[in-house]
Amino acid sequence: MPGVGQIARTAYVTTSRAARSAAQRTGVYERLDRRHREDPRSIAGHLRTLFAIHDVEDLVALDQPWWTYDAIEAVERHLEALGGAARVFEYGSGASSVWLGRRATEVHSVEHHAGFAEVMRRVLAAADLADTVTLHEVGPDDGPEPRVPSGRRGEEGRDYARYVEAIDAVPGEFDLVVVDGRARVACLQAAARRLAPGGIVLFDDTQRPRYAAGIAASGMHVRRYRGWVPSLPYPRETSVLRISRA
Repeated sequence: MPGVGQIARTAYVTTSRAARSAAQRTGVYERLDRRHREDPRSIAGHLRTLFAIHDVEDLVALDQPWWTYDAIEAVERHLEALGGAARVFEYGSGASSVWLGRRATEVHSVEHHAGFAEVMRRVLAAADLADTVTLHEVGPDDGPEPRVPSGRRGEEGRDYARYVEAIDAVPGEFDLVVVDGRARVACLQAAARRLAPGGIVLFDDTQRPRYAAGIAASGMHVRRYRGWVPSLPYPRETSVLRISRA
């Protein structure tokens, strides 16, 4: 039986789809789309993104990852400072995979969901990024005592050990690791071992209480960016973590 959160999300997505159809008929959609191109962080620009909830192709068209706006700016500055030569690893694929592929020389993205991995292969090919972004499909294993549980409600008995360890199959260091998928604290631990000097970790949804202890135990310096997120009508928090200097 679906939980309250899932019911609310489904209702919001359904409402957003209906509102988009109405906006397209009345010309409002076109005006908001134009304002988004002029200033993505304006009120009208943000309103345009609300039609893109759970629509990866629309978010790709808007050139927006699903992080807070200030975190997006922080990561973009980091990538620009590297002159487009960054190496990136990403836990959890999506519109961010395309956004990163347009700003880095090499991106590896691991996806746990087979159906969404197929969607992302099509999206990456359409964006002409199949040679820049490598998609690694690594689903969970089922068992009574998972080594790396998800911690997410409804995923009891799923082991994400191979998913977390996918980063170890790619040689070299990374200038950026994005933690935005399953088993995020374990992913953070794996990411910290693979950062290049000056590298950063973007950890999404750090407002969730279940991540607090793991982030604190990492010993990394945390910069929290709380605010609006493309496609959502409420604020969230995305954080950028760096290895603390001795």
